[in-house]
Amino acid sequence: MDVDDIPLGVDFTKYIDEKVGKCEVLLAIVGRDWLSVTDENGNRRLDMPNDFVRTELESALKRNIPVIPLLVRRASMPDADDLPESIQEFSTRNGMPVRADPDFRTDCDRLIDGLEQDKTGRRPLVSSRTHSVEKPSIWKHKVLMISAIGIAILLVIAGLFFIGYSSGSGKTPAIVGFRANPDRIKQGSTTTLSWKTKYANAVKILPEIGTVEASGSRTLTPTKDTTYTLVATGSGSKSVKRNLSIQVAQSQPVGAFPISRLSIAEDSIELGKSTTLSWQTRHATHVEIQPGIGRVEPRGSIKISPRRDTTYTLTAKSLAGTATSQTQVKIKRRVLTAPILNPNNLILTR
Repeated sequence: MDVDDIPLGVDFTKYIDEKVGKCEVLLAIVGRDWLSVTDENGNRRLDMPNDFVRTELESALKRNIPVIPLLVRRASMPDADDLPESIQEFSTRNGMPVRADPDFRTDCDRLIDGLEQDKTGRRPLVSSRTHSVEKPSIWKHKVLMISAIGIAILLVIAGLFFIGYSSGSGKTPAIVGFRANPDRIKQGSTTTLSWKTKYANAVKILPEIGTVEASGSRTLTPTKDTTYTLVATGSGSKSVKRNLSIQVAQSQPVGAFPISRLSIAEDSIELGKSTTLSWQTRHATHVEIQPGIGRVEPRGSIKISPRRDTTYTLTAKSLAGTATSQTQVKIKRRVLTAPILNPNNLILTR
């Protein structure tokens, strides 16, 4: 299926999924750089959920459609760890190498024989999913021959593509994996970075970490949200990179223990008179004076005229705790005495 044949306006992924669902067998051509092909930003294509090769493999594997890896240019089968989880089963599918001349025709004949038979050697592989067992007719042989010719053309085109892609100064470096466990931590906690690269002459992680091995792990304790960049450089200065972000949940600041001080200008006054109450606090997020005054600023003063002896309490609070201080005001009352009569009926007072 050619990508150019997809109708305009249709869902790309759904269309591929539907077409692959109608296949009897899927041939996957794997070259030496199949794992490491990247986009223009240096991201490995197989790691992209919308990559059409990955989409086709996912669609075939989930339907249990026979998937045959065809290894061109002495390529080897990828390991499961090198593949996204959704297509790791591909690494266990039995495939075959397709060599250049003079072995090309022989390998194509082997491929055609394999397509005509299943593992028992009796049942046509290309008809095993939807048709009953029957002796192949002349028309079926013609169909198979036409299919074989088409396969041969595809292999030639694929071989030319991979020869052109791989020519030059060597293999393109690839980032197989770059992850953090966990990628969200609390401040003061640790996370472990792990990475795996291929065909890289030099590998480094930025910021701060610097040059590292081609594959490995590192335990870190970032103090804030950090984006790490893995850069793999191969021969001819070819390089790829991948970013990974770690989020650090900031701990709520505890703050300092509050300090409070409450004082009064006169601690004894006559009834009806007033005095001044003053206070100072530090490191407090909540300050109040009781009784009767309520919440106040961290520092200040206020006139008071209590009618009875009163003890005032200043309370200062912060995330670290609570501090209090007190002061008392006493009320002086006048003492009246009774008049004394003298013998001359004069009223005397003291």
